[in-house]
Amino acid sequence: MDLATFLQRAHDALDTPVLYWLGRGGHTATEALPAAPGRAIHLKNELATLQRERPKVHQAYMAALAASEIDPATLPAVACDCSGYVCWALGVPRNGAVLAGGWINTDAMVADAQRGQQLFVPLTRAVPGALLVHPKPPGEDDGPGHVGIVTAVDADGRATHMLHCAPDNILLSPPAGLPRNAIAETDTAVFDRIASTRLVMWKAFV
Repeated sequence: MDLATFLQRAHDALDTPVLYWLGRGGHTATEALPAAPGRAIHLKNELATLQRERPKVHQAYMAALAASEIDPATLPAVACDCSGYVCWALGVPRNGAVLAGGWINTDAMVADAQRGQQLFVPLTRAVPGALLVHPKPPGEDDGPGHVGIVTAVDADGRATHMLHCAPDNILLSPPAGLPRNAIAETDTAVFDRIASTRLVMWKAFV
């Protein structure tokens, strides 16, 4: 896959609504690349598990939906997370990777760019198709890492907009003609305030 195809696939996902759910999305090495990044989810069961295992997270999630006047029954029946979305756009499986642990997630992306550079390499200036990524914050049980695909940069080589799959995106009013979606194009504020954010690129695109 080339960079232009990657960016086109990433943008095409805006047409297919997904829900953010950690650990979902993408495909494995034994599966064919699916047409969309999301995988089927039984939301009622997942919410019950979340309420039982992480009640504070469940309470905050339901409160956010209520504040945005979103009925959980209207949410997408497929789900994806941020690294699942990126892997799907790249057309690569999440498992069976040469990275430590054999699974492509945000921690593995950062670690590889910093050391092995087998799949991801660091950048000093942003370009469309680069990735903004930070690992799981240390000491935060409920805070996963995050990754987004750069879509616009300024004259100084700083990323200004990105495509990413995030929980809060489903709360946004979608652009005209597009469905409510956890995958959205936004500014980069969620990364700008995190010191551990890194700018990396899929090695094949460099």
